[in-house]
Amino acid sequence: MSTGTNTIILLTLPMSLTIGLTQLKRKKRKDGTIPIYIRITENRKSRYKSTGISIAKKHWNPKKKKVRKSHRNCTTLNNKLDRELVEIKKIKHELDKNENLSLDTLKQAISDNSDPRSVQHQAKEYRQHLDSVDRYWEYRHFKVVMNNMDRFIEERDKPDALDQIDSEWIEDFQDFLLEEGGPKKKDQPRKGNSPNTVRKKLQRLKGMFDWLIKTKNLENDPFTGVDRVEKQRTNTKTKLTFEQIKAIKELDLEEGSDMWHVRNYFMYSFYNAGIRFGDLCALTWDNLIDGRLSYSMLKTGKKKSIKQLEPMKEILDLYRKEDAGTDDYIFPILEKKYSDPMKLRKAIGSNNAQVNTILKDIASEADIEANISFHVSRHSFAHFALKKGMDLYSISKALGHSDLKITEQYLKSFDEEKLDSDMEEIFN
Repeated sequence: MSTGTNTIILLTLPMSLTIGLTQLKRKKRKDGTIPIYIRITENRKSRYKSTGISIAKKHWNPKKKKVRKSHRNCTTLNNKLDRELVEIKKIKHELDKNENLSLDTLKQAISDNSDPRSVQHQAKEYRQHLDSVDRYWEYRHFKVVMNNMDRFIEERDKPDALDQIDSEWIEDFQDFLLEEGGPKKKDQPRKGNSPNTVRKKLQRLKGMFDWLIKTKNLENDPFTGVDRVEKQRTNTKTKLTFEQIKAIKELDLEEGSDMWHVRNYFMYSFYNAGIRFGDLCALTWDNLIDGRLSYSMLKTGKKKSIKQLEPMKEILDLYRKEDAGTDDYIFPILEKKYSDPMKLRKAIGSNNAQVNTILKDIASEADIEANISFHVSRHSFAHFALKKGMDLYSISKALGHSDLKITEQYLKSFDEEKLDSDMEEIFN
């Protein structure tokens, strides 16, 4: 059957679901070859899966859905196409037997059943490894890299076999991230990631290839010789002035509302040297000892102890209950206790996203234009402490940094404003 620019041979399956092979002319490569895709169609809606094969139009026989004998590798290529179709039919049969056959379930199952030597399959293996060693944040962030990589391979018809990944492939992926690798916004074209974001994503991908080499699944590092995008030199941290912090504090919010609670969380963090959201969630009443807040940071395991001054006590009093146990959470963020660290971090991450959304509403109510998140409380404390003349060692200890160099780097983006203030003091 001929349809416009594409030639498709269909195998009819139940539920009006069809599987066929097609040469997609819209994905024609610079060398003149046209990639062959498996197309799955149901009710005029289609999903595609790359076969990794790209040949000239003259070498494709649309009636026999085969590579013509005029192609020197016709036998090898046709065998590969036959194997892929047989594998898809097996998957389809299993889904049909379990009454779970649809366009989306078949496409997902095909993706999950990828070639063990494909880069996508290895990415899934690596992510499972991250999960097994409790590297939650890497596990979570690497999913974004995987999604980018899947779209890169499908939309640009890039090879996915592990032994085909080289420095040129990595640099093409880097270009893809810069041009259109960002999140999709409704009714808007995709925008690229910032250079700093691209560098972070490539570093996470490099971690996967280092792991593959370490586990003897790969010999050569494809990152060798890669010309990576330069790091952006300006990386100003968002922080609030004390006047803006005061505006948030003085907002007239309905007691017990989501905005009321989130404002309390944010202010308590600011007063306590920018306590991280994860640590705030996990605080229990037995973390309060002799008028001090004592806890171990989830990120580093380092212990912190902060004297509770009047502003902190006022917020704590809003949450005290007569029947509260010592191991009860101080703030009503997490619904239950988690013995599994991975599940705890996932629950924290989910709540953090909701809190950040509400914080944007709070900022709007306080006439603050800055795009704030919970972590801004930490930046704001550091900025305020620096302006008030707190020495570097004290700021470092308050933030819980293990090294003064970390604090110096952390405060680097605030230096210019501090310099302006010092100059004014000298010459005025």
